[in-house]
Amino acid sequence: MLEELGARFDLVIEAVSGYGGRLDALRQELIGQFAEVGSQIRFLSDQIGENRGGLAAMRADLGAEMVRLGETLGRTRVEFREWFGATENALRQEIAARAAEAREHSEALAAKTAERTATSGNGAAESAGAGDAAASKINAELAKTNKALQTLMRKFERFDDRITVQSKDQDQRIRKLEQKKRRAS
Repeated sequence: MLEELGARFDLVIEAVSGYGGRLDALRQELIGQFAEVGSQIRFLSDQIGENRGGLAAMRADLGAEMVRLGETLGRTRVEFREWFGATENALRQEIAARAAEAREHSEALAAKTAERTATSGNGAAESAGAGDAAASKINAELAKTNKALQTLMRKFERFDDRITVQSKDQDQRIRKLEQKKRRAS
């Protein structure tokens, strides 16, 4: 019986030592897999770091470009206002000069007409009618010019309002991007 127990004990030891070898192989395989997972995690971390750096640089570039565009838009807006103001003043001066010329011409025609009326009678009335027609034509042209100026002023005001709104929208977008950047940092 002792021999039988000894043989069985040898079988148990042999079976257990087989399991030990398998356990060692399994342990080595797990260690290798953990090492591989660790290297993959390091690689992914490096990639995430590079992407974050690129994203931060792109945000900075975008912010700088938005600021540059805002400055350009503001400068253009000021230049346009100055140009429009100068054009408006030039047109007003031109209209005033033409109106003064028209009045002088009308007065001169009226004086000539009165002079002719006094000397010739019937022919002067025809000249006075021509002078009145010229004066009314000039007045009609002045009215059209004033109307065109008023239309231009309304269009400019609407344009100016749109530019103001767009500038405020742009400023708001820049502030939002800067706030997101601060939160991300």
